[in-house]
Amino acid sequence: PASACLLLMLLALPPAAPSCPMLCTCYSSPPTVSCQANNFSSVPLSLPPSTQRLFLQNNLIRTLRPGTFGPSLLTLWLFSNNLSAIYPGTFRHLQALEELDLGDNRHLRSLEPDTFQGLERLQSLHLYRCQLSSLPGTIFRGLVSLQYLYLQENSLLHLQGPLPKGLCSCFSHPPSSLPTSQG
Repeated sequence: PASACLLLMLLALPPAAPSCPMLCTCYSSPPTVSCQANNFSSVPLSLPPSTQRLFLQNNLIRTLRPGTFGPSLLTLWLFSNNLSAIYPGTFRHLQALEELDLGDNRHLRSLEPDTFQGLERLQSLHLYRCQLSSLPGTIFRGLVSLQYLYLQENSLLHLQGPLPKGLCSCFSHPPSSLPTSQG
């Protein structure tokens, strides 16, 4: 009977709040997880689902896969990692995301056409200092809220397809030296 009482008491307790991943710092307002400069080779698995801001810059993360991030994210910083692959669908369910920084990932050479699909609220996209030599013509399709696009220090010669309306284009060259082809 004593063990049954203990079990019932444990079941009656409210669920524990998600814990902060090891080596990270968490803040409650706004829900923020900061895991910067920890030599992580992958995104921590135990991220609290309510996380709105996630800072993973200056690590050694190589790949991003679908299901890694929770849908509450507003800000995601992954700059200065070792990203070389972003699997299709990685960002698809991040419909609240407003800022995505993938800059300074010198192993990131290409992106799939639907990499940013579903990011209708994305306002700022950082792809500076990667090794991108071309981008798919439809990569920016659906980014209706995009205002800032940072592409400096890549090997891009031109952009195919239309850029989102209202974009404050931010290139390392004057816009006239980086032609776009409407397609």
